[in-house]
Amino acid sequence: MILRFLALILLTSGPGLTSAGQDTTPRIGDPYFHSSGSWGQSSRDQWAFEAIGMSDPDAVWDALGESPSPVIVAMIDTGIDWTHLDLSWGGLWTNDDEIMGNGRDDDGNGYVDDLIGWDFMAGTNQPWDYDGHGTFTTGLIAAEVNNGIGMTGLNPYARIMVLKAVNNFGRTRTAYVTEAIRYAVDNGAKVINLSLGGPVAPELENATLDYAAQNGVLIVVAAGNEGQNLSEYAFVNHPAVITVAATGQDGERATYSNWGPQVSIAAPGEDILSLRARATDTLLNLTDRYPRGSAIVGPDRRYYRATGTSFAAPFVTGAASLLWSRDPSLTAQQVRQALLQSGRDIGAAGGDQFTGYGALDIGAALAADPNASIVAEISGVRVVQGANGPAAEIIGTATSDRLESYIIEIGQGETPSSWKQVAQGRARVTNAPLAAVNATEFTGAPVWTIRLVVRRTGGQTRETLYRLALG
Repeated sequence: MILRFLALILLTSGPGLTSAGQDTTPRIGDPYFHSSGSWGQSSRDQWAFEAIGMSDPDAVWDALGESPSPVIVAMIDTGIDWTHLDLSWGGLWTNDDEIMGNGRDDDGNGYVDDLIGWDFMAGTNQPWDYDGHGTFTTGLIAAEVNNGIGMTGLNPYARIMVLKAVNNFGRTRTAYVTEAIRYAVDNGAKVINLSLGGPVAPELENATLDYAAQNGVLIVVAAGNEGQNLSEYAFVNHPAVITVAATGQDGERATYSNWGPQVSIAAPGEDILSLRARATDTLLNLTDRYPRGSAIVGPDRRYYRATGTSFAAPFVTGAASLLWSRDPSLTAQQVRQALLQSGRDIGAAGGDQFTGYGALDIGAALAADPNASIVAEISGVRVVQGANGPAAEIIGTATSDRLESYIIEIGQGETPSSWKQVAQGRARVTNAPLAAVNATEFTGAPVWTIRLVVRRTGGQTRETLYRLALG
């Protein structure tokens, strides 16, 4: 099955180890982190850092402790330009069990000389980026810190595993992507970034996503840019993934960002700056309305700006890697909980189908208790035959590590002025019927809003809203 590459929307306007193995201390000496207006815009060039709670990256990195751990981050994309001046060899994962250039599969993993990853399209160990998208997404996490040039990456301790599963024209097949996911899991990745999408292939996807979840690997998926429902979209319908919507510089959901109960969280995706792969101009592959070269940034032409959920996802992936850099013992579920439970509410009150748990807040995620959770989700409504006639069965999740109760309320219209409680419960429910509400409760209006409120012992609550249009 063909997966369509996530379109970029047409624009409108570590410390790490060096190749010599020396430890460096992060200081924000990278010009684009401080500058504004480099392509005529009014905002800071790396405005997204402030939006995700990293206006002072040094403070965040200091919070990781005295000895942060390197974390393997798999980027399944169009490859990477590993010669870019703002990437260091120390920022890449290297397969220490493989002897480069001997033409043998030294580690017996089925891939010959896979030193930094693999090109699943060509079947080679040279995952070079001829499109630019993969280098762009990678740069948001791994652009070198304090090298005195360019931009700042999110996690200097990330080690990028380069897995090319999308071709030079932004297309792939589900089989390539799932093979890349299995490679990442088998070779030590903790978190996988999927800035790609297309039509769903449930059997192949679910088996692979189950495999990742069973092995403690977190997968972060971009929601897509068509402004449509995610129900038939690839890789987003598994309960263990994090699906990321995009926000604009106003802090609100971008209108192009896909929506649905699958959305977990939101992150910046508008006019984002990152690395440009050599000789690429990514937008040329997507629309003939793009003026050639207009997204290229800087006198050295090594940087690029673009818009889309493809670039919101790496912020969440990078945030997950930061949590693991501080505490490698965390489980994927704990990392997922810390990121989502600490989301900053935006849009409609509580969780919703457009921004999930809200906007990514890395500072809050680092301060969160990874064992504390309140989950309030409505995934759908279906008509069933109840004891007193037709009823609306509400499907969803109401759980907490210390659940006290949950209630379901309904109100007329998209912004109800009052609410009526129609159900309550005290037992945990996970992706199953929460209640069956008699159809007579939904008379008097063509549109209703259902509100689920979950209460944790101690008084904390979380709510979610679901709009129901009557046919």
